[in-house]
Amino acid sequence: MKLTFYRLLISILILLSFNINSEVLEEVIVLEKKTTTLNGWSQNLSISSLNSDELVKLEAQHPKQIFRRLPGVWISRGSGQEHLTSMRSPVLTGPGACGSFLLMEDGVPVRPSGFCNVNGLFETSYELAQGVEAITGPASARYGANAMHGVINVLTKDLSSENTFSINLGPNDYQNVKLSIGDLEKWKLNALVATNDGFRENSGYDQQKINFKSKLAIKEWDGSFNLNFTNLNQETAGYINGLDTYKDSFLNKKNGNPEAYRDANSLRISLKLVKKNANGVSSLVPYFRKNEMEFLQHYLPGTPVEKNNHTSFGAIFQKIINVNEVTWVNGLQIEMANMNLKETQQNALTNSSAFNNATRPQGKHYDYQAKSKVIAFFSGIEGVDLSNNLIGFGDIRAESIHYSYDNKMLDGNTRDDGSICGFGGCYYNRPADRTDDHQEISFRLGLETDNDAINYFAQSSLGFRPPQINEAYRLQKKQSVSDLDSEKLSMFEIGSKFGFNQINGSISFYKGKKKNSIFRDSENFIIDNGKTSHEGMELTSRILFLNDSSLSATLTYGDHKYEFSSDTSTREKIRNGNSIDTAPKLMGNLIWTFSVNDLIFTEIEMEHIDSYFTDAANLHEYEGHTLFHLRTSWNYSSRLKGHLRIENLTDEDYAERADFNAFGGDRYFPGLPREAYIGLEYSL
Repeated sequence: MKLTFYRLLISILILLSFNINSEVLEEVIVLEKKTTTLNGWSQNLSISSLNSDELVKLEAQHPKQIFRRLPGVWISRGSGQEHLTSMRSPVLTGPGACGSFLLMEDGVPVRPSGFCNVNGLFETSYELAQGVEAITGPASARYGANAMHGVINVLTKDLSSENTFSINLGPNDYQNVKLSIGDLEKWKLNALVATNDGFRENSGYDQQKINFKSKLAIKEWDGSFNLNFTNLNQETAGYINGLDTYKDSFLNKKNGNPEAYRDANSLRISLKLVKKNANGVSSLVPYFRKNEMEFLQHYLPGTPVEKNNHTSFGAIFQKIINVNEVTWVNGLQIEMANMNLKETQQNALTNSSAFNNATRPQGKHYDYQAKSKVIAFFSGIEGVDLSNNLIGFGDIRAESIHYSYDNKMLDGNTRDDGSICGFGGCYYNRPADRTDDHQEISFRLGLETDNDAINYFAQSSLGFRPPQINEAYRLQKKQSVSDLDSEKLSMFEIGSKFGFNQINGSISFYKGKKKNSIFRDSENFIIDNGKTSHEGMELTSRILFLNDSSLSATLTYGDHKYEFSSDTSTREKIRNGNSIDTAPKLMGNLIWTFSVNDLIFTEIEMEHIDSYFTDAANLHEYEGHTLFHLRTSWNYSSRLKGHLRIENLTDEDYAERADFNAFGGDRYFPGLPREAYIGLEYSL
């Protein structure tokens, strides 16, 4: 049955690709952009972006500083480069929650399906980027697994971008040196070296990134070679405990886990090959990825060390054609990945409860290999003229994911030598070798108007994420098998995009339901019977004034609720109708930009995070915060520019993220105090 379905789908895609009358009705270069950027498929008006000029002003040292400007997106800052993501969702936690968001660079997924990294944005070159883009809401119909709550795409610099050298300095021995150099036509090298001692004890990091791009041609195919390398060596500071401790200038600098660390590196290589013809383009993007990570799990009793790595390769083929103002895309993606994971507790646990001391033994807890195979077919259409000024668009994708799991230790919840732990067995349970398959179909269907000043749109979409490897095979205590279905999010959205005189912007309203939501229950079983609802509004606007100043605003409203009742492994009581924790209902930014004598450019930004519950039972709450930031740049000459940036201008006491845990009480990642940074940029 499965083979028949995919054969039929392939046949349809082939017919769509070749049995359409060819006419030249759109610039081929426009079609080519659709293979790399999200904005190429502009019918989804829930796409937002920042360009190169905006990124230069920000001079971000953490992803939060960039993505707080995009509606519906909240990157919650942790220690160093660590972070958690929210896109039309609460801040999602858990071993596989990061699989709800697809992270890409130049249109290529940063990681394979099932192998998400909760801190995945530090594996991108966002500090060196020419632009960033985000789609909020389900985008699986075009981009596949993990694009359930949204997609983030980092765009590397074009070959033609300016050659520059810059240096930035700040408190806590912060240093950032960047180089962008090339011949503007054949190749481009972008490099970053950054160090920061951190404002908390033992919380510094060293980071290096390289992005290399070169032009190439293979017969009738034009294209580029892309290489991205990242390396991070970080000391990690965890939560501080106690009600409102983030307001204590002494306690908020403390680090209760000075031995914690994270070392990670990533390598991605891809070729983008494009073949142009009279009515469209064909693109082929083969890619290779390799990741390694080692970190101390300081948040667990016994503080075990995890070492993981994965190697993956794949290819994305797309054929895009334009006929009679209708654009078709048909494509295929294949991918194979191999992951290895080990968790080892270095020392015997003696200073915790009798249960923890007995069930969390010294030695190896997990040692397994997991492989995945993905094949996906997708098709999309835009520009279908249904009536006067009414345009139709849609996408559909069929995806098959195969997991193969190989346990390298004894099955079950024993010590690594086979002996039995007290209290009925060790806390860690290793399932027997097995395979799992997931077949998913996702779609997007919508309408939009085609007017000059103001346009409207409506769309319905379905997104999914498969169980991540850590959810499927990294089990605990009594659970020996975890048969999980993919999480699915269905969403309906209406909105408008407007632009007239000196005002432009967009607004959208959405309502969605998620089923098969995966969580740990009171028995510490990983199960998939959760249900949640998500609804809200996203607004962006910009007003241009006669004196070259502007006022920009971003406003996000979200109401995220549980639609089931259960007790969790952390003794939290989820009740139907409760607000999901770590989900502010209101977030926003207000930015005033102005210039003086065409030499000095200044912007003042107000950032607001509303109050939110910190536990599932809605008994504990963080009060929210409002911050102000100042940025100024000035031109010394045609080649030399200076930058001054002050974060948290009013020195507000706040928490980057707040949480309540039955075992640790109120917990916070304290926010940074007022900090000033200065930089110079020289055009080579």
